[in-house]
Amino acid sequence: MGSYLVRLKVLPTGPEVPSQQLIDSIKGRLEKDMVFRNSKEDPIAFGLYSLTIDIVVPEVEGMIDKVEAVVASAPLVAQSELIGASRLSSQLKNL
Repeated sequence: MGSYLVRLKVLPTGPEVPSQQLIDSIKGRLEKDMVFRNSKEDPIAFGLYSLTIDIVVPEVEGMIDKVEAVVASAPLVAQSELIGASRLSSQLKNL
């Protein structure tokens, strides 16, 4: 069984939320078979930013939807969007 790399774009509840605090909020919600791999902060405007995050999960049916739901339920996440999912044997452009 392989693994998926799931890439999501996440917006915080406000510009006052530090990016590390947002990352910790997401990590706190991840289940044991979900591994936080990488993140990149992208400025938007007026102090607001988005985070692009990578999460590695086992290749199991329904797991990508589960990751989306878990990340969206994190306390400091206002909005999340799936950017892409790929098997780890293939490559998504590194952050």
